[in-house]
Formats: sequence, structure tokens, C-alpha cells
Amino acid sequence: MIGVFDSGSGGLTILEALHEAMPNQDFLYLGDHANAPYGHRSNEQIVDMTRDCIGTLFDAGCDLVVLACNTAAAIALRTLQQDWLPQAHPNKRILGVLVPMVEALTGVPWSQEHPNGDKLRDRSILLFATRKTVESGSYLDEVNKRAPHVALVQKACPGLVDAIEGGAGEAPMRGLINGFISEVLAEVPAPDAAVLGCTHFPLVRDYFRDALPASTELLSQPEIVAKSLKDYLARHPEFQKNGSGHIRLLTTGRPEDVTMADAYLPEKLRHFEDHTSV
Repeated sequence: MIGVFDSGSGGLTILEALHEAMPNQDFLYLGDHANAPYGHRSNEQIVDMTRDCIGTLFDAGCDLVVLACNTAAAIALRTLQQDWLPQAHPNKRILGVLVPMVEALTGVPWSQEHPNGDKLRDRSILLFATRKTVESGSYLDEVNKRAPHVALVQKACPGLVDAIEGGAGEAPMRGLINGFISEVLAEVPAPDAAVLGCTHFPLVRDYFRDALPASTELLSQPEIVAKSLKDYLARHPEFQKNGSGHIRLLTTGRPEDVTMADAYLPEKLRHFEDHTSV
């Protein structure tokens, strides 16, 4: 069983892509709705809350957890992998969504931090993310290491996660997104590509698509992460334990309050249980 964690329901976009790519895998999802969103939390809080939730998934029988939250991946992943996992759970693994996206943006493997002669052409890429992800500089630092010819322009989108989680209607959602995109297009009027660097944002992907220039490629983080995990499992078959394709959704909040998913996701990804039920 593979665990999938997010601060709320955004990671369901990753879970949906993982299930489609690996239909025989069993998945256990945990959303920390009681503490969402993470964007305004301190780094120490994000590390602590992420560790606690990953521990819950490990205790429930997951040997591998996908950190399907860009904010948590940017702030907490490296600390947990280096300082917590080797001592507390040496036989388990945590993977994040940031690494596959950086590889896709740069065309350079994660293990290779310096550019080589096979670089992609110069291009401009927009990154839409939470304030905390932007402030961490993780995407910018890692892209610059591997592909300094790529101009990555970051745009924080405050309030958008809250609007999605709260089930805001189409008009206010489009208003927020159009505002963010208008601001960044004033700086980069013809970007080559755009990345939705928060796993909530693919839930309103069409609104981003409509507001961006038609020539701007919109990269799909869920599909990229799913392909990366499939490749990882092929290299590490000890974590590839096929099951019946069962999906179970847990929340640290009240299941009856997790309503956002109803508006955006298929029936199989709508029904949450209390996390204490595992």
C-alpha cells in the first residue's frame, strides 16, 4: 500500500493520476484538513505536522509515502528524509512532487545539479504556487542549478487554496486566477510554459488555461509525478506491492466538512473517513 499525503484535498489530483497510472496499487490518502492550509504556517509547524501525518500513514502499513503537497515538499521533505527517516523508519521512503517537476522543467536528472551540453533552449516558465512555496525558493534554486538558461518566474497565489477548499463558485475563482495571471503577464507577456505548483491548482486547471496565452504550454504536475513514481517503483520493486486497486481517504478534520472534492473529483475520491479509524 502506498500512502499519499497533502495538507488538504489538493493531493487528490496526484492520487487520481497515480491510480490511473497504476490501477493495481492500493492507496491510502491522508489530508490534514484540521490544519490546512499550510501556506501561512511557520516552517517548524509545517515540518512537525508533515512528520506526524506521514507517521500515521507509516503506522497504517504504508512503506512508501508520496508527499503530494508542494509546500510541504519544499519546506519539510529534505529535513524529514535526512534527520527523521533514517532513525525512525529506516526501511521506509518519502518521495515528493518537487523533484519530478524540476526534472521536467530542466530536462536534467535530479542527481545532476550542474548543466551540461544537452541543455534545453532558453525559455521562460511561470510557476503559480502558494506564498510559502514561493518564499522557500526551492523551485527557483533547483532550476537555476540545473538549467540557468531557463527563466523561472514565480507568482504567489494567496487565497486560492482557501477558495478551492471552501468550494468558491466559478466567478470568484476566475476573478482570483485572472488577477494573478494578469500581474505576471505584465512582466512576461509570452511565457513558453506554466506550472501549477500547488496540487490544489489542477482542480481549477481550466480557469488557468483560459486566462493564459494559447501558446503557453500548461504542464500537468499530476501526470508528471505519476510517471516518476511508476519509474521509481520499477527501479525499487520492494515497494511495488500490487493489490486490488483499493483507495481509502482519511482526514484529520471532520469528514462531513470535507466538501471541496465533491465539486471537482470523481465519486471514488469523495468519501473521507476520520484518520483515527486506521
